[in-house]
Amino acid sequence: MKVQELNSIFGKNISKYRIFLGWSQEVLAEKMDVSTNTICEIEKGKKFVRAETLINFASIFQTEVYELFKPENILPDDASGILLKYSEDVRKAADSIRNTYLV
Repeated sequence: MKVQELNSIFGKNISKYRIFLGWSQEVLAEKMDVSTNTICEIEKGKKFVRAETLINFASIFQTEVYELFKPENILPDDASGILLKYSEDVRKAADSIRNTYLV
């Protein structure tokens, strides 16, 4: 496997984890203490990161570093959208219940 392919896999996985969590590139950049442009370049496979940054990504996503390099999709694109919508629906329902019973 070529380095560029590895960068591409890593970038796609970072993007999928970020989207799964419902974060924008700006939110992830803030959590990682890097610029939004850096996140964009990483997700496009144009920029790779140092070892300590790899560890930070894994920590933020609550996974192991090697999971960020798996060539298969972590989540199919449609699954991440479905899960994101589901999590929003659950959050709204929980807010509604809280407002109903805690008023």
